[in-house]
Amino acid sequence: MKLKNIFKPLALGLVLTASSCSDLLDVQPRQSIDSATALTSEDAIRAAVNGVYDVLQSTFLYGRDLVAIPEALADNGRATNKSGRLVAEYQNQATNAHFQIWERAYNAINQLNLILEALPKATAVPVATRDSFEGQASMLRALLYFELARCYGYEPKVVVTQSDRGTVPLHKKGVLDLSQIERLPRATIAETYDFIYSDLTNAIAKLSTVTLSTAYANKGAANALFSRVALYRGDYENAIKYANAALASGIGKFQTKDAYVGAWRVANHPESMFEIVYQTNENIGVNTSLQTTYTTLVQLGNTATTGGFGDLVPTAALLAAFEPGDVRRNLYERGTAGRGTAEIECTKFFGRSGAVNLDNIPVIRISEMYLNRAEAYALTGKETEALADVNTIRTRAGLEAKTGLTGQALINEIANQRRIEFAFEGHRFFDLKRRGQDIIKDAPAQNLAYTDFRILSFIPNREIQANSNLKQNVGY
Repeated sequence: MKLKNIFKPLALGLVLTASSCSDLLDVQPRQSIDSATALTSEDAIRAAVNGVYDVLQSTFLYGRDLVAIPEALADNGRATNKSGRLVAEYQNQATNAHFQIWERAYNAINQLNLILEALPKATAVPVATRDSFEGQASMLRALLYFELARCYGYEPKVVVTQSDRGTVPLHKKGVLDLSQIERLPRATIAETYDFIYSDLTNAIAKLSTVTLSTAYANKGAANALFSRVALYRGDYENAIKYANAALASGIGKFQTKDAYVGAWRVANHPESMFEIVYQTNENIGVNTSLQTTYTTLVQLGNTATTGGFGDLVPTAALLAAFEPGDVRRNLYERGTAGRGTAEIECTKFFGRSGAVNLDNIPVIRISEMYLNRAEAYALTGKETEALADVNTIRTRAGLEAKTGLTGQALINEIANQRRIEFAFEGHRFFDLKRRGQDIIKDAPAQNLAYTDFRILSFIPNREIQANSNLKQNVGY
């Protein structure tokens, strides 16, 4: 993303066999830094922080899987089998058909731990600069542990008690060699959320209100992430509090109806509060980029030229959820027949950085804050405020405001607007999961009950074999 510097020993933040550790030490492309001596200067620490943003670009993280797989596992996306990719996830198969973020997430966490441990000793670095680095590292660590927690464990309000084995190990110390690895058990759900809260609280305290780019962790985004985490935890007062702070931060510009579609056609989405940014030489390519995953088109409206595979397309149920006149429907159009049957495809990711298959990825958009707040309001009896927030989203989409919605009808409308607003952005599976809902799929795919073990991802077997304290999820 920015600079390519990253530590060779990053992989040691998780419990691995010696052979798998050695494999992970050679992640490419990278310029190595001697971890034992590097984190003393501003340039070295900046390079280390930038290296974490680089890891987030991985196909296994925000480059594709944390965006596309939640749509395939749930009821928004249908696999076309044009390349064979995402078919197993769409079918909710039990073998290697889920999130596989463990390795790269812990690589990044280990680097963040090393940075956070080094900062108090880097006295030559100005205090304000150290605070910025600490704030960024704290927010990024919180984000990664949150992703791990929701992939591998349950959310607090909807625990399936007989299958609950916690979330993931909470590695809080940096590791430079195999002798330093701690073989930790999985933390409880409460312990994990407490730790994420602590990191986000620190991030908000340390980050400046001045933000140069949403490509970096920033105070507004940290507040927004806190709102998201609190909503998942069922901590509705904090979901509201931090949504308010995020909306007041000035980060991310809520779009008008007329500007909504165009916002998806520029390199940096104006609604982004935090965005994964790619440079020209970081193009993921025609096999696994989000553009090729979602569409066969290389030019809007041109069905004569085929580019990508269009591996995942909207289900009939998702398309039926759009009301007439909804401007968001304009982000879906018929693709080409160059890979097989022409399908209605999602064009949210469409080479926005100026080249085919090169897209920046919004991780948090400001629109989410209205829907987080609406849901939290509705669930705490503030239905007037909830309806006002969901109508903000509706009227921006070109729809009439709803009146008189209360109770379950109001909650359903909020959930429906969330589904449509964030379709193909990686929210749907997690939104269903945090509410404890069954996944109802279009035939011939089979439905998935919330109590089914496949709601949780599998922990890599090498981790289980290397750490006797680590327990696999039920069913795998």
